[in-house]
Parts: sequence; structure tokens; C-alpha cells
Amino acid sequence: KKGVGQPRAPRRVCHSELWQGRRRETEVADMTKSAVRVCVRTRPTAQFAHDQLIVKPESRTIEVNLKKNPAMGVVNNMRENYTFKFDGLLHNSSQETVYHECMDEIVQGVVKGYNGTMLAYGQTGAGKTYTMSGGTESYKARGCIPRAIQQVFGEVSARPDQLFTIRMSYLEIYNETLFDLLAPAGVISEDISELQVIEDSKGAITIKGLTIAPANTEEEAMNLFFEGETNRAIAEHQLNSSSSRSHCILTLHVESRSRVESADRVLVSKLNMVDLAGSERVSKTQSTGAILREAMYINKSLSFLEQCVNALADRGRDHVPFRQSKLTHVLKDSLGGNCRTTMIANIWGESSQLEETISTLNFATRMMRVRNEAIVNVKMDANLLVKKYEQEIRELKQELAMHDALSDRKDVQYDPYSEEQKYDIAQTIRAYCRGEVEEIQIQSMRQVRELLQQFKHLYNSAIFDAKNGRTSAAAMDGQEEEAEEGGGEEASKTAGIGQLADRDGFSIGRAPDGAAPETSVKTAELQRSPLKQGATSESQSPKKVVKKGPPGAFKPDKNQAFEEYKATVGSKTHAGLRDNLAALKDKKANQRELAVSINKCKKEIDELTVQIQVRRETTVDKQDESSRELVVDEEEFALVRTLKERKQAYRTAFEELKVCKSEVEYLNKLAEQARAKLILDFEAWYKHEYEDEDELNGADTVDGEVMDDAEKFDRLEVERVMAEDPDSLAYHNAAKNVFRKTGVGARGKGKRVKGEANPQPIV
Repeated sequence: KKGVGQPRAPRRVCHSELWQGRRRETEVADMTKSAVRVCVRTRPTAQFAHDQLIVKPESRTIEVNLKKNPAMGVVNNMRENYTFKFDGLLHNSSQETVYHECMDEIVQGVVKGYNGTMLAYGQTGAGKTYTMSGGTESYKARGCIPRAIQQVFGEVSARPDQLFTIRMSYLEIYNETLFDLLAPAGVISEDISELQVIEDSKGAITIKGLTIAPANTEEEAMNLFFEGETNRAIAEHQLNSSSSRSHCILTLHVESRSRVESADRVLVSKLNMVDLAGSERVSKTQSTGAILREAMYINKSLSFLEQCVNALADRGRDHVPFRQSKLTHVLKDSLGGNCRTTMIANIWGESSQLEETISTLNFATRMMRVRNEAIVNVKMDANLLVKKYEQEIRELKQELAMHDALSDRKDVQYDPYSEEQKYDIAQTIRAYCRGEVEEIQIQSMRQVRELLQQFKHLYNSAIFDAKNGRTSAAAMDGQEEEAEEGGGEEASKTAGIGQLADRDGFSIGRAPDGAAPETSVKTAELQRSPLKQGATSESQSPKKVVKKGPPGAFKPDKNQAFEEYKATVGSKTHAGLRDNLAALKDKKANQRELAVSINKCKKEIDELTVQIQVRRETTVDKQDESSRELVVDEEEFALVRTLKERKQAYRTAFEELKVCKSEVEYLNKLAEQARAKLILDFEAWYKHEYEDEDELNGADTVDGEVMDDAEKFDRLEVERVMAEDPDSLAYHNAAKNVFRKTGVGARGKGKRVKGEANPQPIV
């Protein structure tokens, strides 16, 4: 029997039961408390240590048996046997099995308004990136991220009664520095202050300055994903030929509102998919130089992550050190916060990797003790709420008007008083004060408030006039009326040049007849024969007209045909190109002006700094040695203030220059696209107008245009993909677009160097 003072043994709760309980949402409260769900995935290998690593998928347990090292001596207290039990065990499992076991329910919850997070943790080379991003060798080898994107858009299309807005961000934490993988034009910013981790009053985490791009279709989301993958930092070492050198977090931001019911209630959720960099032992990776420095940052951030997990698992701890690293601060919502979290622990089941395997399994066991509280995230649309309240106010005013009409209250007003009405009330109060009106009829509380306001205004005016020896406005009313009655004739007599005409403006008198200027000959000619833009007269040099005829009859020079095409069929595209080039020219001129302004500000700042420094040195020399306080005179104060203003102007101009540079790049891209489109359209038009019929009859065409070899190959590829799996078309198109832009695959072997926009190949 247990003693009275003995503590009661805690009841063991199955984590799979807690996870299944998340789906049973009640109508009382939209909150689910559950532990982090942990699944273990083994990397397939031919040298799997079956005698030392025993995997039991049925019971979801792993047993590790270590052999004692004889070199440690006779007294050896090393632990030999370990037993671990998890929520899921994926041994030699396919990508589809891993996704349905770990992420399917999380994505469904995200569409319903719950936050979700998926983490991949493990040593380097254990298969984390393959689990999250997948392989590029086939569509079936795609990872959890592209599968989650596909499922999100599938869930959206299955809910036509709701309006969804999906946006996407891709964050990289490289050497404790935040990078935006979706930055415009592939620019990786080196300014640490641009991306900052911000925490609001409710504890929600956001990244200031991070690009959140809209994704209207599955293919657009896939394009963003592959674009971010090409900007990731990877390198090669002894254990992994393409090792991730950074932590990456891809986030889908989902907003939904009802199309049928009230649309002011918006469900807001986010899905974080985290690919953590693998822990490394330098003795095994043999890293040196920059790769060694990266490994130090990786191991340090993972150590801080383990400290946060230990603090969250300890119920007696009040403080959790989330701010020790950028990784833990960004993942604050996912660890012990408002989120449904699942972690995949990737292990490498070879005998040479057993120490790292045990470390990963120990961390996964501690992660299972972390408990989250996920709630449905609901926010109210401010604009729709304002419209709703305005409608309610209008309806209430209508009800009040009906009530006043039935009660025979005709003069009651509920709208704010206009200036004319305020003036009438002021006149009524003056008449009441002079005794001309015996009483003021009260109609509503709004009228009472306005009467008191006007009384206050008249009282303050009377006091002010009394202090300054003036006659009050009420006493002057009679004088003003007499002046208006007797001064009408004199005012009409004296009205002339330089006088006010009927108080509507300043009159300069009447101009004499015939004072209008004569119309010049050039103006008259222009008025008689206006020329439209682009029109030419007979006296001008005639245009070269390209002879047109049936296909094969006549082939003009391409330069002449191009001029004809720009003036006729392609005039719209050519006009768009001219507009883009003109806008680009203006932006470049603005950019040069901003650069000159910045250089001027910098020169002035340097000069002011030198002046202030010289003046301070002179002042210190003149002061008495016993006086330790530095006295700032008016001239030095003016210099400091001017320096501050110039610095502010410098910062403002620098920000404008950055915006202008991005606009120049964007306009340059638009101009290149318009120029390419004009040339391609001209080639198609030229072939259609002047190619031989024999050539056209024997060629493949699309909408009357002849396809080249690349277009034929693309059509065959689309037909093959559609025959194998129609759902994979968006994935293939996105991967193809990224390959054409960068020349490498979605995960090309490259390593980003600080200050460079694109990865450089490893030599």
C-alpha cells in the first residue's frame, strides 16, 4: 500500500489518442490542448544496423543496443540498452505514406482556422530536406511541402461557399541572420535591420520586412516554392553532398470568409513547414573554413532549441529562453503556443551513426512532452464592420423617424447640425438674451447640447470683448442692421476698379471693347487643319510600303516588314514598349537625381561633423580645467540641429533610392518582356504572311502559328504528364519555369556567398 505522503503516479496518456482527439471539435469552445506529435523516419540504407537498432513499426517502438568499448577499461558504466516509443514510426516508408501519416490532418486544420507546424529534425544526411522538399527525379518523390501546397488548393476548390486568400513567405536563417528567399529580383539583402522578429501584445510572431507573396493558383505557389529553393545556401562535406547550411521556414498564410453568411468574420491561419539544418560532428564531417563556421552556428541554434524544449517540458519553469536565437524566437508560436505541431525525427540507422541517432531520439522524446493550445483564429474585418455599423445606424434612424412621426414630433433632428443651423441657434440665443424671445422650445437632447455649446461660445466671446474694451457681438447686431439699410446706395456708387464686387471677388473694372489680342497666323492655321499624332502630309517623305501578296509570292526584307508590322498589326505592342522605355528613362533620371542628392547630403554631413568637432575642441581648450561640464553655445546647437536634419534627409533619400532601384529593375524587366513579345509576334506574323504554303502545310501549328522545336517538346511533355497524372501538371510547369530562369534544378548544388544574389557552383 502507498503511504499517505507518497505522491500519486501520473497517468500515462497515449499521444495518439490526444492527436485523434483534436478532430473532435465541440461547440462550446474552439480550443484543443495536445502534445506535440512526433514521428520517426529511418533513412533507407544498405548498411542498416539490424542487430543494434531494432525497429518495431507495429508497437511504434525503437530499441537501441550498444556494445561496450573495451578500450574504456574494466569499470565501464556506459548505458547499453535504450527503448523509445513514439506516435508514429516510418521505416522504409514512401513519401506519400509519410505525408498522410504526419501532415494530412494538419493541413485540414489550417483550412478550418487552426495554425499548423511541421518540423524536420535530425543529424546531417538523415533525409530532412528530402522529407520536406523531396527529390527532383520524379513527381512521386516530391516532399511534404509541395504535397501540402497541392492539398491546400484542393481543399480550397472543394469549398465553393468560402472565399480564400492564400499568401506565401520563405524565410532562411543563415548564421543567425535572416534572409528573404522570395526577395524581388532574387536580391538577398545583407542589411540585418531590414528583417526583424516582431512579437505583438498577444504573443504572435511576425517578421518585419519579409516578402509575403500572393498565390492565386497551385502553379503560382509552386513557382514561389521552387524560386526560394534556388536561393537556399547548401554545401558539400563528407556526410552529405548537398547539405543545407541554414534553417528554412516556408509559411502559407490562409484567410477565409463565407460567401453565404456574414463576411465580416474572417478565419486566419498559417502553416509553417520547417526544414532544420542537421546537427554535425566536426570529427566526422571534416569541415574547415566557412563550412566549419556554418556548422558552429547550426549546432549553437539547435542547442538553444533543445534548451527551449527542456524548459517547456518542465512544468515548474516559468521562463522559456525563446530570445536566445532567431530560430527559437521565430518558432515561439509552434512550441507551446497556438499551434498544432508535428515533428519528424530523421535518423540514419548505420552503426557508425548510432551516437547521433540516440541524441535525435532523446530530443524527440523530450519534444513529446511539450503541450500546445490550438484555437480557431478569428478576426473581424474592420471595413466590413464599419459598413455593418453604418447600416445599423441608418436603420435605427429610420425607426426613430417613424416613432417621431407617430408621436407628432416633426422638428426633431438626429443628424449633426450644419453651420447654417448653428448660426440660427446662435441668433435665437441672442434674441433670448435681449428679451425678444420668452422661451426656447426644447425638442431633443441633441438640441440641448447645441444650445449649451452656443451659450458657452457667446459667453467666452463677451468676456474676451470686455477685457479688450470692445462692444460685444450681441450689442453690435442693431448697428450692423442700420448700416446695412443705409449703406447700400453708397456702396453701389463707389464700386469700381480695385473694389469688392458683391463680395464675390476682386474686380478690376471692365476692359474696353476690341481689346482682345489678334489671333496669330500659325495658331489660325493649326486650328483650321489639326494634325493627328503620327499623321504625315504629302510634302513629307513617303513611307516604304511593303508589297503584300499570297504566301510564297513575295518575301520582302525583314527590316521593312518589321516597320510595317510595328505601324499596323503590332502597333499596340510597340506603343506599350515605347511607354515602358519612356517610364524607364524617367525613373533612371530620378535615380540619378537621388544619387546626386545623397552624395550632396553625405558631403554636408561630413563637413558639419568636422565643424562640430573643431568647435568642441576649441571650446574645451578655452574652458577652465576645474569645469568638467561641456557647455554648448547657440552656434554649436544650430550646427548639431542642422546635422540631424541632413542625416534625416540622407536616410529619406536613401530609402527613396532603394525604391527607385527596384522600380527601375521592374520596368527594365517589363521592357525586355515587351521587346521579346514584339519580336516573337513579328516572327509568327511574318511566317504567316510570307512563308510558302508547302512549309506551312508540313509544319505543326498552334492557333495558326508554327511551333519551333522547343514548343513541340513542351507539348509532348504536357501530353505525357497529363497521361500519367493530371494533378502533377502544376508541379512540372513550376519546376520547368525555375529551370529556365536559373539553369539549375529546384535544389541545385550551390552555395551562396554573402553579398551575392544567386548561388555559386562548387568547384
